[in-house]
Amino acid sequence: MFLKNCWYIAAEAREVSRAPLGRVLLGEPVVLYRREDGTPVALEDRCCHRRAPLHKGKVIGDRLQCGYHGFTFDTTGACVAIPGQERVPPSVGVRGYPVIERHRYVWIWMGEKDKADPAKIPDFSQNDDPNWAAVGANLHVEANYLLLVENLIDLSHVAFVHSSTIGSTEDTNATLKLERSDDFVRVIRAAPGISCPPSMKSLGFAPVVDQTKIITFTPGSNIWIDIPTRDAVPVEGRNEPMQRRVMILNAITPETDTSCHYFWVNARDFDQANQARSDFFLKTVTTAFNEDKDILEAQQRVISLDPAAPTVNVNADWGGVQATRMMAELIAAEARG
Repeated sequence: MFLKNCWYIAAEAREVSRAPLGRVLLGEPVVLYRREDGTPVALEDRCCHRRAPLHKGKVIGDRLQCGYHGFTFDTTGACVAIPGQERVPPSVGVRGYPVIERHRYVWIWMGEKDKADPAKIPDFSQNDDPNWAAVGANLHVEANYLLLVENLIDLSHVAFVHSSTIGSTEDTNATLKLERSDDFVRVIRAAPGISCPPSMKSLGFAPVVDQTKIITFTPGSNIWIDIPTRDAVPVEGRNEPMQRRVMILNAITPETDTSCHYFWVNARDFDQANQARSDFFLKTVTTAFNEDKDILEAQQRVISLDPAAPTVNVNADWGGVQATRMMAELIAAEARG
């Protein structure tokens, strides 16, 4: 169903505190909290006694106490106290998950613990690099995570879904360069001579720009979109064409077969100290990604009525098809052990 031996974002770092946070990840209930020293902890959010969610309990020191009958668990998930009896059977406990805080996110490994290599955490360094200004948020989307992967790899929809925010109505005939390796899928989408997207007009671009989107997907479901934009026509008083670069970092963590958690970042390597610029990008991109959420949730509702209904693939679908195939191959290989 899901690829488990890889790192997923469980939460933004700011979401995880001393108060337990419950979240469903890859079909499993997970509770997150912080030790007294601030280190994050992730446990199965299901008490082994009567299956009450542990996020309804409270943190005492570094331990988590169930809010139903008081069973208490340490940071590994082992039960260390049962009210009304002194002995705690050694087999009593809940599952603990490897977690690492990096790039302003708490990353979780839902698979085999001995395979949880921190070096494999995706590079989202633009989110906390002082050379970049980054804004972001997360959305709960009532759609299968692969629908969102397809949405982000095939950006032909921006001319239609995002014409008033981040898209250009002329961006319908881009040149595609396609690449797939064993561990990534890449689509380079070059759109020369398009009208400047609304989100870029405030930067002072010419009314016509050349824009390229370099879209890279890696498993489990991470997508980097590198967007260089350049004046395509001269601007009075400007000796050199304006050029700007924006990076969109995307991580999708499956929740269930028909829902997911979408974590995104908009990072730029210019005007880093300009808070008004950051506020503008946060508002604009939030609006745009809610436009995606609306269409994806509507799409999922239709798909759920008849999952076997036929579909048609066209040239622009190559990246999404390859990413979906890659995930299916990896999930099948993982299931075979």
